[in-house]
Amino acid sequence: MTNLRLNALNQVKEIYDYFSSLKKFSLVIPEVRTNISVAIKEAKSEEDIAAIEGRISIIGGYPKAIGDIKFGVSDHTARLILTAKEFDKSINVVMNLKFDPDLIKAINEKTNLELREIRREEQPEKIKNREHSTMQWLIKNTLDELGRVPDIIWDTGAKGKEPMMRIFSKSAEDMIKKLEKILRFI
Repeated sequence: MTNLRLNALNQVKEIYDYFSSLKKFSLVIPEVRTNISVAIKEAKSEEDIAAIEGRISIIGGYPKAIGDIKFGVSDHTARLILTAKEFDKSINVVMNLKFDPDLIKAINEKTNLELREIRREEQPEKIKNREHSTMQWLIKNTLDELGRVPDIIWDTGAKGKEPMMRIFSKSAEDMIKKLEKILRFI
């Protein structure tokens, strides 16, 4: 295994270890569950993205990884990273968290994190109906409007789609700093 791949695995573990003993983190785990995805520097496919197989669930009130950290086991967050990296090569880490309007308001008013809302109802029908295209649309739409990838892209959901927050960062250290800011308000 190359150093780049080992580093990606270790970054997933570092982020997971940060919050795995925090009971309050369970409050931001969505129904679809949470995952942490970390890309190697020149990621080209989902096989270049490390994540937790089976995602992170809630067991005994605490966040708990269902499987091991591996490459090629993420879909949703891996597609977010790959699309974001097309525009900003420094984006290497993505996590999905439960949307909470009060949390969004607190983050917006009391942190320096940049937030961007996307409205799923504005998604073109051809994108809605094409499998695995929403994550790419989400990033491209944000970039068209903002010109960069913000710290957080959130939405209030749509029919059959859970409201979600997606956190973007450059590294495990950067993600942990962002999570520290977010978790202050839980």
